[in-house]
Amino acid sequence: MPRPDDVAGIKAKLNAERAKLIESFAGLPPEALLRPFGESGWSIKDILAHVAMAEGVNVKFAKMMVAKKSPAQLAEFAQEYRDFPGEFEMDKFNAWMTERWRAKSLNEILEALRQARADTLAWLETLTPEQLERTGEHAVWGKQSVQGMFRILVIHDKFHRGDIEKRK
Repeated sequence: MPRPDDVAGIKAKLNAERAKLIESFAGLPPEALLRPFGESGWSIKDILAHVAMAEGVNVKFAKMMVAKKSPAQLAEFAQEYRDFPGEFEMDKFNAWMTERWRAKSLNEILEALRQARADTLAWLETLTPEQLERTGEHAVWGKQSVQGMFRILVIHDKFHRGDIEKRK
């Protein structure tokens, strides 16, 4: 039986929460996925795009945590987004990235969501217990281990599943 903190346990949590996220909008007509609502103006499609984008960003950061002995990851990570205007703020970054992803079709977003998780799981399978314990300074979550970054992905899926369920 997998332990919650080993690769198999982390993979099980990631798969279980992603399945719940997918189930939260299963059967909804496409127009329901595209309808903006609330103060944010985000549609379910926007939420799914955000989840896919955020997973890619967080896994990219976790990979830097594994690759760097003395993490200066935030400065290096910022180089990936040189056209981001001003100082980093999470809400501002999310809004900026959402606007970039709005041009994608619903099918492209769903594929990006699937591919992000497939890539995450494939990388997870390559990690040793020592690599799971590597740490870095996340811009929002503070000091995190690679294992903690996977925990954030699970929490993120759960949080946005709740957003979707409120909109149905």
